[in-house]
Amino acid sequence: MIKKVADLHRTTLVERMRSGPFSLSTDGSNDDQSKQYPMVIRTLGSSGVDSELLCLSILEGSATGENIFKLIQAALAKHQVPWANCIAFGTDNANVMTGRKKGVMAFLLEQHPQMYLSGCCLHLVHIAARKGAGCLPPVEDVLVDCFYYFKKSEKRQSTFKAVQALCDTEQKRMLKHVCTRWLSIGRCLERLLVNWEALKAFYKAEKEALDSARTPADSTHYAQKKVDSVYMFVASPTNKLYVLFLNYVIKTYDPVLLHLQSDEPRIHVLNQALLKVISALMTKFVIPAAMVGTPLQDVDYKDPANQKRDGDLMIGQAARSYIADGQSNLRQSRIDQFHQDVRKYFITVLEYIFKKLPVNADLLRHAEVVDVTKRVSAKFSDLTFFLDAYPSLLPAGCTVDSIAEDFATYQCLELESCIKPRLDQTWLAIAQLTDETGAFFLKDLASVMCGILVIPHSNAHCERIFSTVRKNRTDQRASLADDTLDALLVSKAKPGHPCDAARQHSKADLKQLKQAYYLANKATSATAATSS
Repeated sequence: MIKKVADLHRTTLVERMRSGPFSLSTDGSNDDQSKQYPMVIRTLGSSGVDSELLCLSILEGSATGENIFKLIQAALAKHQVPWANCIAFGTDNANVMTGRKKGVMAFLLEQHPQMYLSGCCLHLVHIAARKGAGCLPPVEDVLVDCFYYFKKSEKRQSTFKAVQALCDTEQKRMLKHVCTRWLSIGRCLERLLVNWEALKAFYKAEKEALDSARTPADSTHYAQKKVDSVYMFVASPTNKLYVLFLNYVIKTYDPVLLHLQSDEPRIHVLNQALLKVISALMTKFVIPAAMVGTPLQDVDYKDPANQKRDGDLMIGQAARSYIADGQSNLRQSRIDQFHQDVRKYFITVLEYIFKKLPVNADLLRHAEVVDVTKRVSAKFSDLTFFLDAYPSLLPAGCTVDSIAEDFATYQCLELESCIKPRLDQTWLAIAQLTDETGAFFLKDLASVMCGILVIPHSNAHCERIFSTVRKNRTDQRASLADDTLDALLVSKAKPGHPCDAARQHSKADLKQLKQAYYLANKATSATAATSS
């Protein structure tokens, strides 16, 4: 029954893939039983641009670029979907996916030379922040060690609560930091600072207790080493200064991360979002004179002459007050080293961003043409960039000249009544505008614009599908077959609520479902009769 429902959902998706542009995203999801590669399709549906699961392909053999490509090729060939309609490939940034020689992208470009590689900017921003943090003391290790030291010991938790009460600290437990989660370190750092004095007192007592009972054989004991390292970290006033700075600067990435995690199409503002985070980082340590009138990618931020003085570096008010507070007992040499490390942090992050992220990429700059709020200043040459590269964007029976005429008309219209919370829904509203004869005079232009919006701005929509795999094949349902799991995920990945009008089945579909239910019951009864 569930397989039949999945087939019905898949049929409507395949029809859209055959008739118009779409993007395909995939990534390896290593299950205990098999190597799974969900094929996530982003295309234009009745309610806007949506992400749906085409299939859950199982890889046999090694995960090479060629083998993964063959999985993708088999999935499209099975449903007779033309490669020309696949305008973008979304994935993480692993070489096996993005490699231009033996990676999956190398084989995809043979099928569609203009296909756009949409690497996951979320991962790249996260990696950039981590590389910058590598210039500072290893606070990430301390967060992990603290969490697991308390996790499975009720005695330690109880003792720590008592210490918190003595330190007049609000009783809040340490949070779990997961390295693969995008900048989850922010909330963990805030909790570390709240508990700083309590942690110092707790680990000091733990260290003294362990030292008094230590024998020569205990010198390399795991718990002893962890207690020593955490206590050494929290006992240092210099380390607290670094944590205060990191807690401040990590918030710089929040706007772009929230933007990239959005499920709505945002390819048109991705370039501006990246430039905004670059500008926010630069202004913290580069003098204004070096930035004014200069494109961000041309700013010589590494030149010491273009950097602010130590006292003018933006390190956050908490860190600034901590330095000014004489009770911190910070030596001037430590403060000077801190300012030097702050500069290294910013330089390292910016170097990685400029090297890895698609800042000012041609497609991202031209994609701004779909932004309705910028229609007056938009250029038709931006639209022809996409029409030349992706002919599948052009609706059947439509010409570039007719799109140009529609574009010129669109630029002169008042469209306030069409503005919706999501840009794809705005374009669907524009498509419904009629002229004096009742004809939809901007329908073809809206179709082209929505086709551009199927290009993913990150891999977050794909990751949401991956996260559901273990929620369905649990330890209690470990024997769930791959094809059944595929059907479950296809149905669950269908956009909207099951009761929405867009997901209601026709009478013909319901008839097929009833027949499938009847045949399944008949087969079950026959099996039971045979076994008895």
